[in-house]
Amino acid sequence: MNKPWKIEFWGTRGSVPVADSRFLEYGGNTSCVSLEWDEGLLIFDGGSGLIQLGRALSDRNVNKRLDILLSHFHMDHIQGLPGFQQFYDPDTEIHLYGEGGDGISFAGRLETVIGRPYWPVGFQDFKADVFFHEIRAGESFSIRDGIRVSTLRGRHPGGTILYRADMPGRSAVYGLDCELDRDMLDRLAEFAGGAGLIICDGNFTEEDMKRYQGWGHSSWKQGIALRRAAGALKAVVTHFSWEYTDKFLREQEKLAIAEDPASCFAKERMELWL
Repeated sequence: MNKPWKIEFWGTRGSVPVADSRFLEYGGNTSCVSLEWDEGLLIFDGGSGLIQLGRALSDRNVNKRLDILLSHFHMDHIQGLPGFQQFYDPDTEIHLYGEGGDGISFAGRLETVIGRPYWPVGFQDFKADVFFHEIRAGESFSIRDGIRVSTLRGRHPGGTILYRADMPGRSAVYGLDCELDRDMLDRLAEFAGGAGLIICDGNFTEEDMKRYQGWGHSSWKQGIALRRAAGALKAVVTHFSWEYTDKFLREQEKLAIAEDPASCFAKERMELWL
């Protein structure tokens, strides 16, 4: 556990994937971020970027236990699960964490969308050993190897869970799909206090935020304000609107870095070390 954490971005887009040459630099896959330590791998969300991660893991033939933390059940955060190669590997152990609701368990929610009629195979057909862990926002739990995960309720239609992973000397916060009004910014800043990294929602610009109040997203300016309020070392903005091209995001990132050099925009396959 003395090695630094490796953070890698596999999906940076919000709402829907985009397959277009104008979206190659920042990426067109939806939300998925991995945190790797020694022989362990923690995965935040299962958007379409999860499929790319699965291919990379198959090439490396390592990490036979995987822990996947799901923030919520909107399609852009779970649509990569059916195509995740490791579900079909009998030597892999996969632990899924998330929330039940509306009288349906966490496992039941996933089984509703992964299986017939929405997908030809379901969890009962997967060869990997799959374990469901139902959690609630506000709870904390241990993953393994001394990594502690804390949770916070985010401000988003239908609800979302924000995550913080900690071990002595290292911490990272995953705070996507969260609208940062004053109260939410204060609560998330306290939750993320002193973190080494905050992965924050930048779905809209400040101008677009005026038109999309209540949609449960934030801007890169709010992400910078969050980093400063939390005293975090670095912020990475992601979950970009599917309408924002590389050219547009490049211009916005220059503005963001000029305002706060400790902040940047995520790009698919970008790596950070904590």
